[in-house]
Amino acid sequence: MKKILLCIMLLGLAGNSVFAQDGQKNPKLYLGMGTGFDYGGIVGGKVEYLPVKQIGVFAGAGYNLLSLGWNVGGTFKISPDKRFSPNLMVMYGYNGVLVGTDYISDEYEMTSYGITVGANFDLRIGRKHKISAGLLVPIRSSEFRDNYDAAENDSRLEITPLLPIGITIGYNFGF
Repeated sequence: MKKILLCIMLLGLAGNSVFAQDGQKNPKLYLGMGTGFDYGGIVGGKVEYLPVKQIGVFAGAGYNLLSLGWNVGGTFKISPDKRFSPNLMVMYGYNGVLVGTDYISDEYEMTSYGITVGANFDLRIGRKHKISAGLLVPIRSSEFRDNYDAAENDSRLEITPLLPIGITIGYNFGF
């Protein structure tokens, strides 16, 4: 019984440190859904925790057209108390994918993992929620770029150009 009471007390303390208090202006935890590298791909989800109001750490996972894409990273919020806050971002994880549409191109399919940097903004909706959108610059591995070049030079294939930037947008619920 003592162990159960201790667990309940610890959960209560953890809840108080993670979730926004009544007097706080900004939530400390966000759960979001969206598209982009930080959401893991074409469609995915993200959890972001703010240990202090200007710093956010996040993890995201989603479908990247080939497999599960994921990213972990951080944001620096320039104006965290304003309705509109520009942010700097850095993350590690999925940042590119080659997907084939026929059996010939299966040999080139792969996901790139590496560092991605960028900038986004948070637009607060009401007191707790936010829309986040931004531009990201992936730093793709040489293995991925070599594989892309090989697919591009394969006369059997038509390749969609590899974009040097990515776009991210999502809706995040604050807690």
